[in-house]
Amino acid sequence: MTRKEVPEFKSIEEMAEFWDTHDATEFAAGEVEAVEYKPKRLVLTVRFDAGDMLAISREARRLGMDRSTFVRMAVKRYFEAQH
Repeated sequence: MTRKEVPEFKSIEEMAEFWDTHDATEFAAGEVEAVEYKPKRLVLTVRFDAGDMLAISREARRLGMDRSTFVRMAVKRYFEAQH
């Protein structure tokens, strides 16, 4: 069975319309390249009282980093100590 070549597309919309009306198994696979998966970082909002936030800010500044980096490192160290 001869497989068709995938045409060149001028826009995302044109590509979407094409694949809405065609079956990918009818087309040649072409070259397959490895893709490295890099998971995204997730964001967590945490509320601190004013005193704790001041202490976090001071310690982070003393260590030359921003507050979020300091808190992330503290949490990582906590989990490492548990194992």
